[in-house]
Amino acid sequence: MSEPSPAGAAPPAARSSGLLQQLGPVAIGLVVLGVGSFAYLGISGRLLGPADFAPVATLWVVFNAAALAFYQPIEQELSRATAERRAVGTGAAPVLLRCLVLGTGVTAVLAALALGFRETVADRLFNGESALVPLLLVGMVGLFAEHTLRGLFSGAGRFGRYGAQLAVDGLLRVVGPVVLVVAASHDTATVAAALVLAPLLAAVATAGRPRRLAHQGPPAAWGTVAPALATLVGAAVLSQLIVNAAPIAAQLLSGGAGPGRVGSFIAALVMTRIPLFFFGAVQATFLPALSKYLAEDDLPGFRRQVRTVVLLVAGVSGLFLAGLAILGPWALRLLYGPDFDASRGLLTLLGAGAAAYMLAQAMAQVLIALQVYRGPLLGWAAGSAVFLAALAVPLGVEGRVSLALLAGGVVAAGVMTVGVVRAVARRTAAQNRR
Repeated sequence: MSEPSPAGAAPPAARSSGLLQQLGPVAIGLVVLGVGSFAYLGISGRLLGPADFAPVATLWVVFNAAALAFYQPIEQELSRATAERRAVGTGAAPVLLRCLVLGTGVTAVLAALALGFRETVADRLFNGESALVPLLLVGMVGLFAEHTLRGLFSGAGRFGRYGAQLAVDGLLRVVGPVVLVVAASHDTATVAAALVLAPLLAAVATAGRPRRLAHQGPPAAWGTVAPALATLVGAAVLSQLIVNAAPIAAQLLSGGAGPGRVGSFIAALVMTRIPLFFFGAVQATFLPALSKYLAEDDLPGFRRQVRTVVLLVAGVSGLFLAGLAILGPWALRLLYGPDFDASRGLLTLLGAGAAAYMLAQAMAQVLIALQVYRGPLLGWAAGSAVFLAALAVPLGVEGRVSLALLAGGVVAAGVMTVGVVRAVARRTAAQNRR
């Protein structure tokens, strides 16, 4: 027997159709962004070669790590709160203001640290290319603007605008390298600038009038917003030790030896992250949908949504791993050029690590919707500890980093899955007592 829908709620079939309609524009935008990102990396690799490509690839990874660690939590909490308030007929402007203040503070602190240790950062991460440090900070301003707008767009159900911003960002990442090819530019800083300017320009192009999406509503106390965001940022920073610290670890463990080999490994790691672009589309619609179900006290709908997303993640991961096992080395050379090489086994191991990380991200979204903010923090802390421990395994650089990526993702996903099961059981028991 199927579970009944709450009074006044749309039937399950209608809700599933609505989810697919919401996923559509975001998925299209992410496809454009993904193609743009990998076109950028492919053109950059061919322009610079494996050795000079390594600092640009590391910048790309650090750039994405900063987005996920410091600005995606703002998007998540703003999306959750906006969807929740929208479900009960109130505005989210107070939450937006708190997120803007906190995000500005985080950006200022990161800028001070990066500039204060500019030479060290440049030497350890960017092979001495000091110009990449201020360029990274310019990109972070754009990431802050993008993720704040995305939180508003998803929470307010404006998925067309969400997808449009992603698409503009992706198109700009293609335009920049093409201009460099036409101009025959092979300067590392110029190639990096083409990446970091894209988010800032995309945010400006798609901002519109954000105040129209965040109407006045009940105050959002600092005591509510700040701890939630601080916990989410802590969890997100730890999550980067599992996925985005992997190429940084490869750089550090190599000790500067064999830059071409490290560049090929980083290129392989980046390519195997393609499924994470898929999850971006799910995440944009998944979290606000879960928050709406919980605001309406619709636990059956909440559970259906979670099952649907877990099945999607499993299906996409399985197909991608099969593709890597069959076509992985050929795809790597096609994307970056004939000098880039990696074995099928290494690519499949990296792909499995990305799949585990994606499942962990899905469970983190469920815990955030349930407002169990410590759940992602504990899960990513456990996964990060295992990641660091696995780096000590006596294998080559590629083997150690790949194994650490997989082990950390599996442990994080497992811990958070247990947290989800317990939190849902508590909610169900509380609902049954009413």
